[in-house]
Amino acid sequence: MTSPTTVARTPEEAVPSSPLVGRSMLWGCTAGGSSMVVHLALLLVLGLLITPQITRPPVQIVESQLEPPREMEDFPTRLPVDAKPAKVLNPSPPDGPNGPVNEDISDAVAAAIRQPKLPNSVSLVTNALSVEVGVMNLLHGSRERMQVDVPEGTRGEPLASVRGIDDAMDRITQEILNRLAHRKLLIVWLFDESESMQDDRADISARVHRVYEELKLSGTAKGDALISSVMSYGAGVTLHTKLPTSDHLKVEAAIAGIPNDPSGKEMMCGAINAALAQHQTIAQQSGRQLISILVTDESGDMTTNHTDLESTIAAARAARCPIYILGREAVFGYPYAHLRWIDPETKISFWLRIDRGPETPDPEQLQVDGIHRRHDAHPSGFGPYEQARLARQTGGVFFLLPSPEANLWRRDDRIYDADAMRPYLPDLSARGDYAVERDKHPMRAALWKVITDLNPYLPPRGALVQVRFWDWPIDPAAFAREAETNIKKAQTLEQYFALAQRELEKVRSQRDRDPSLRWRANFDTTYAQTIAYQARLREYVAYIKAFNVSPKAIKNVLGPARPTNAWDGAYIARTLVNDSETQQMRERATALYRQTLKDHAGTPWAARAEFELARGFGIELREDYEDPRRGAVLVPEQ
Repeated sequence: MTSPTTVARTPEEAVPSSPLVGRSMLWGCTAGGSSMVVHLALLLVLGLLITPQITRPPVQIVESQLEPPREMEDFPTRLPVDAKPAKVLNPSPPDGPNGPVNEDISDAVAAAIRQPKLPNSVSLVTNALSVEVGVMNLLHGSRERMQVDVPEGTRGEPLASVRGIDDAMDRITQEILNRLAHRKLLIVWLFDESESMQDDRADISARVHRVYEELKLSGTAKGDALISSVMSYGAGVTLHTKLPTSDHLKVEAAIAGIPNDPSGKEMMCGAINAALAQHQTIAQQSGRQLISILVTDESGDMTTNHTDLESTIAAARAARCPIYILGREAVFGYPYAHLRWIDPETKISFWLRIDRGPETPDPEQLQVDGIHRRHDAHPSGFGPYEQARLARQTGGVFFLLPSPEANLWRRDDRIYDADAMRPYLPDLSARGDYAVERDKHPMRAALWKVITDLNPYLPPRGALVQVRFWDWPIDPAAFAREAETNIKKAQTLEQYFALAQRELEKVRSQRDRDPSLRWRANFDTTYAQTIAYQARLREYVAYIKAFNVSPKAIKNVLGPARPTNAWDGAYIARTLVNDSETQQMRERATALYRQTLKDHAGTPWAARAEFELARGFGIELREDYEDPRRGAVLVPEQ
């Protein structure tokens, strides 16, 4: 999440001098760069041959107590007062100041989409572990239960579908019993402090009592055979039990007393490192196995996940600490989700962006919706990549909690069938290995170039690959200025998609040769989108031109308490542009989407195709009311 500040709105991104350039992206690297990084790491490991040492990040120790909620401090996108979260995907976008800046852009279009490049600088992360790791093996997981007697070093389960928290806690109880049968245990409960986790923490706190009671009844947890500790994390890490305890009432009280962290940050890797540093020696000296149970609804801070994941895995393996994770489903091919939040003072609804994916090391889908950046929450069928890999590599389990989230924007409650999804398992290898393997395949490499160059989350590219859709001014002169700028941007963006289409067509023959059904589905969806979005942008240009000449009459359709003061975009089936070329684009895109529905039925790729078809190709502007108090509420810090 972003850090807020109470200032007026500022441009989202600066505009570069030329399009389709730059690669300051955390989400990818070239095959050559990845190979160099991997080989350097291997050389360092061979040269050092030392046991990983855990750097101790600062840990705050507190007494268990309930604290009043603190004000959330994250950027919410705007939402109409009467808007409600959807139970199924719908084609209408969330309202918010997400349109790009109103600045002129160059009409030049790059001749080709270039390969992603490694960043030319290295950041020092103070809480990273002092360890280098080599290549980690990829072993795809299954949904089957683990065996009762699990030898050390056995890979864990990256996806265990459960019916809810009760089912997950039953599985965890059985895992604890399995391990207690062999030796004493030290459990570290580690909770995400985000406000969105408040209900989950309450549910788990209420169920922990039953877990410990069942363990006591089993006869294997007598005396101090099982001791537990409770920690939580946001921007920092807090220890809620000064010493591990065998008193489950203290554990329950500690969990119940975890506060909400207002920072909006979830430093997951740092928190795991802190838990290991705090408890590894205790476990070793008392002859116990150390295990950690992580409870979160987010994938964690993106930057430190990229820099620290592999060293965190290495540290957990060195400590022989399996990590069990109770988490949420990753958003399909997209790092974010949006949760509803109501400002306590103004009572205005906002949407907070949280990290919730993707399910793969790098996003394998477009991050733009054709006109603006994505805001959807299509379920992926899998957990976030970092957490699935953590569980797999440490011998733990990732439990996918299926319970609906009422405050999630565009929530889609569908649950994918395990058999249908098995051929689409994500690659859970280390990021460097993943990038090397991806770039070996021409179709995958070309697809990754398109995704990267059309990524609105990469400044300064963001201003180039999206145009204004919401918050159009009602003043005719101001509207005319906006129209001129955004029509020019839309025409350039259409050329971007045409270029991307041609790049994909160059490798289309490789599609059927690629051994991965997942990557073939990725190609099918993205190729259809590059064509559909060209047609939609033509509609955008035609409609904005016509509206500028002859705007709608304002009728204040939202009522006298909410007089119209802005125009907001909406997707519709009706189209204005019906020349043969545009009509052919619509027909071709529609046929491709329908083929995806057939070829990948029962998967997120089919769901995305269904969503695209439902939106249609046309747009229109509708009356909206923008509360003037929003300007003083949380705005992102650039």
